[in-house]
Amino acid sequence: MDFKGKVIVVTGASSGIGKSTAELLLENGAAVIGLDKNESSMQHERYRHYCLDIRNEQQIVSIVNEVENLYGRIDGLANCAGIYSNSKPFFELSFEEWDNVISTNLTGIFLLSKHIAGKMMKNKAGKIINISCIRSRIFRPEMADYAASKGGVVALTAAMALDLKDYNIQVNSVAPGFTYTGMTAESFNDAQIREFSESIIPAGRIADPKEIAKVVLFLLSDLSTYINGETIFVDGGFKISK
Repeated sequence: MDFKGKVIVVTGASSGIGKSTAELLLENGAAVIGLDKNESSMQHERYRHYCLDIRNEQQIVSIVNEVENLYGRIDGLANCAGIYSNSKPFFELSFEEWDNVISTNLTGIFLLSKHIAGKMMKNKAGKIINISCIRSRIFRPEMADYAASKGGVVALTAAMALDLKDYNIQVNSVAPGFTYTGMTAESFNDAQIREFSESIIPAGRIADPKEIAKVVLFLLSDLSTYINGETIFVDGGFKISK
């Protein structure tokens, strides 16, 4: 996949799926703008990093305008930033705990996509990829906040795709299964948890973040121009085994 001359914004770029996505885009020629609440260790002539709280609309507007002024356009957006569940039953969640997950995982995507789509609409071209999760469809206890946020991402993806259909902007989402990232490392470093998790995945193993990032790149590329409003599960067959 050739991304030479393309300008792609990636959130959650300091770790996990976001970092892998940014790295693969750089390997394939893109100019990458990384957004994350944390600093980045990435060093590359085509990489530019901004520290950002994706719930802060004022910050978003400022950065998106700066990126457009620097590069002249934005060709793609990969919304990879997210946080995990509070791991409580829904009836024990405080409003603050609920809102933190929803505002980060769902409202953040809405805000950033809104302002970047505005730039893409000028050129009548663009790709927006959102990260959902298997928990948008396959549930377990004590994950109401996370499941609601990721289910919302699936619905928002389809709605955005319809709203942008007249501007040649495709919007899709990727729903990863069990993936080894900074967010999941504590669990999967426990041999017992890892062994059980791998036993219920048809592929028999936990995914590497780059395996998810490759699908994100496919959806950002010109190979996916007729895919729109879809959620692709990248889960080693977990969904079909349930």
